This record gives sequence, structure tokens and C-alpha cells, in this order.
Amino acid sequence: MARRGRKELDKLGHTYFITTTVVNYERVFSIEESYNYILLDSMKYLCREHSSEIIAFVYMPSHIHFIITMNEGESISDYLRDFKKYTSKEIKSRLLASDNKGLFTKLQESGKYKFWMDRFDSQIMLTEKILNIKINYIHYNPLRAGLVNEIDEWKFSSAYKYYSDFISFNP
Repeated sequence: MARRGRKELDKLGHTYFITTTVVNYERVFSIEESYNYILLDSMKYLCREHSSEIIAFVYMPSHIHFIITMNEGESISDYLRDFKKYTSKEIKSRLLASDNKGLFTKLQESGKYKFWMDRFDSQIMLTEKILNIKINYIHYNPLRAGLVNEIDEWKFSSAYKYYSDFISFNP
């Protein structure tokens, strides 16, 4: 779903397929696992704060995909605003404290640090069939990208969860 029309459909309790990308497609999430844990911790926290549930997710080197169900009255735009704000700040701190200052410099536009691209893509899951197609898309994304040989080998994906007790979004 494009930005136009999102406001009218927001807060109606939909399930969304979301994609958001790092500025300049920088491969931040392949540097070290700690950057992925920032995303994971933020999603867990925001699911409680925004009364939502993650159905499926994958953190790719330069972008993320996830499917989230928002309860009625909760806003996907608010969720993404909070997610991007927190993760951007935390990753900035980690980059500055590490040997990745060069990457930090790449993420500065006109002297101002910016981690995520402004917009995010969202699509409302209208049918069970579309939902299942998107879950499979998410789970097979690392395999299609040549990052793994089997879908359950990618640690930062809900496919991995299907085969272990790695993550619980509803503690």
C-alpha cells in the first residue's frame, strides 16, 4: 500500500506486510549480530506497546521485511516511527563506539546522520492466500539471496523460529 490511503485505513486492525530499507542500501545487518538484536529487541518492545503481533520477519543485510497484525486503534505508521527512531539511535551509538565509523560517515546526508530511508512499503493482507505467499516470500528471501542453503539456516528470520525456541514475540 502506498503512502496515499494509509491514513484512511490506519487503526482499523489490519495485518500488514512491511518493508523498510537502510539508507544507500548499506549492509549494516551483515556486519555483526548485535545490530540485528537491536531490531529484535525493539520489535518485541513495540509489539507490547502497540498491542501488535509479529507473524513473520526476516532481517536481510540492508533491509527488513515483516508481517505484523495491528489491533484496532493502533497505527502502523506510529509503530514504524517508533521503531525507526529507536533503532536508528541505538545503531548510531554502536557504530560510533565501534570500528565502523566509516559506515557512520556513509550514513550522513549533508552532515546529518540518517539510518532508515524515509518511507516504508506496506501492503494489507486481505486473504489467507496472500498472507501465506508473503510469509513464504519472507522465509525464502535469504535463500534466494544466496545467503544460506536452507531457509532455517538464517538466524534472524521467523523461519528459524519454526525450528527452535530462539525467539518469542509474545512473552
